[in-house]
Amino acid sequence: MASGTGPPLEDGDDYFRLALTLSRQGKWKESIAAYQESLKVNPENAQTYLNLGFVYYELGYDREAQEAFDKALRLQARPCAR
Repeated sequence: MASGTGPPLEDGDDYFRLALTLSRQGKWKESIAAYQESLKVNPENAQTYLNLGFVYYELGYDREAQEAFDKALRLQARPCAR
């Protein structure tokens, strides 16, 4: 996903921030790719799935949006370990 301009992205948070920036610019498909890279590093991040769902929704990908929202809900509903 790194464009070759600037330092390489190294963790899920970097990809998450990139995806947010791309979303704000209306670059929906590029944002999806960045969120997917973020999930490779941190697959349990409910917020990433939630944001991904909104991007899918913006593109009219209703099934994918619902799947992302469902995944976010499942992750959010898990009890915290003590």
